[in-house]
Amino acid sequence: MILLQANQIARQFGAETLFENIQLEVSSQARIGLVGRNGAGKSTLLKIIAGIEEPDKGTITKTKNVTLGYLAQDTGLDSTKTVWEEMLEAFSDVRQIEKRMHELEIQISQTPPEDKDYETVLAQYDRLQQEFIERNGYGYENEMRAVLHGFQFDESFYDKPTHSLSGGQKTRLALAKKLLQSPDLLILDEPTNHLDIETLNWLEGYLQNYRGALLIVSHDRYFLDKIVNEIYEISRSKMQHFKGNYSRYLELKEQQLASQWKAYEKQQAEISKLEDFVAKNIVRASTTKRAQSRRKQLEKMERIDRPEGKEKSANFLFHIAKSSGNIVFQLENGAIGYNDHVVSEPINLDIKRQEAIALVGPNGIGKSTLLKSIIGEIPLIKGEERFGTNVTIGYYDQGQEELNHNKTILAELWDEHPTTPEVDIRRVLGSFLFSGEDVDKSISQLSGGEKARVSLAKLAMEQKTF
Repeated sequence: MILLQANQIARQFGAETLFENIQLEVSSQARIGLVGRNGAGKSTLLKIIAGIEEPDKGTITKTKNVTLGYLAQDTGLDSTKTVWEEMLEAFSDVRQIEKRMHELEIQISQTPPEDKDYETVLAQYDRLQQEFIERNGYGYENEMRAVLHGFQFDESFYDKPTHSLSGGQKTRLALAKKLLQSPDLLILDEPTNHLDIETLNWLEGYLQNYRGALLIVSHDRYFLDKIVNEIYEISRSKMQHFKGNYSRYLELKEQQLASQWKAYEKQQAEISKLEDFVAKNIVRASTTKRAQSRRKQLEKMERIDRPEGKEKSANFLFHIAKSSGNIVFQLENGAIGYNDHVVSEPINLDIKRQEAIALVGPNGIGKSTLLKSIIGEIPLIKGEERFGTNVTIGYYDQGQEELNHNKTILAELWDEHPTTPEVDIRRVLGSFLFSGEDVDKSISQLSGGEKARVSLAKLAMEQKTF
């Protein structure tokens, strides 16, 4: 059964077309991945499909009574309600049925069997109980516990107000609530952000068994490989549909490009042959009619456009202004946390020049807290730290909070490096796929991925050693 169709959808920003002629179809139990480079319009299209934004052209049609659930990128729950209360809201309809059943139970116990309303009340109770069973009424609290456990929320979190949680925990809680709501079509924008490996594995298993349809934007190709069985790609303002998971999509894309080049080159050879015949024979009386025939053939030929090939990828390096000493950073017997509440200890680090270190661990263990403690944003609770000679720190904030949303891309870099020639600023931005008029876009207009590239471009300009 078709749940939703997008027909000839288009979105413009001023004179620029973000995408147009978008056709997309979602059937029940579909597993769809939406892919494309940063700024292609993936998140915008999801918002249009979810009914949050209106398209400039085209229509979205849905089956009657279909339920949609949409979770935006990095959305987090933030209220005075407890974790348990927030999750209970996902079952508000079921709980209303439960409440009405209790009322009827009391009414039945107080009504004699010979009363004229007794059978009517009993029949109403039977109908409600059947619906209650079908909607997992006797098991929804166990389902809540299972999903919360999957997202690393044990019973110690149940009575905590959501506003007291970390940013990553709020994001995971929002995703947990959306899963528990179990809409017919679940639309997820980058759901794997802020998930550790254990939670990601749990989410993959849960979504593989999800009873409804899924429409997912993700840059995690391994996640898409395990979840989706069809891909819609937005590229150069157009959309293409491919059957299979992400790896199969890449194979089909390569085959398609090879086929396009073969057809193009074959036609170019034919054109060259015809043009050569016309040039040599058009002025000769004996062959002019054949030359004119070839010319008409050329004029009527439907030309194949030159294949555009793959879109450009970012290509950059991080240079340093001045080399540091061999010792970069040392921490002995460190403890990190907030307001004397220790999150992790003991922490011992000995980082040397040119080492590449990955910091891994479960959600809430203190990875971001440690980084912020190293850069001095959050004080260490205890421990002795030491930076080496000529060590300068560059920090990438995953929330891009350091970006000024009122500035253009060019101004965001140039204002911090006013003595650098504009051509050099543009060269750096070009390596991060911002060229031409792109650099005049406002930061506020950018997608999450584009903002990430601006932050990385700023980091590259700083030429830090650590």
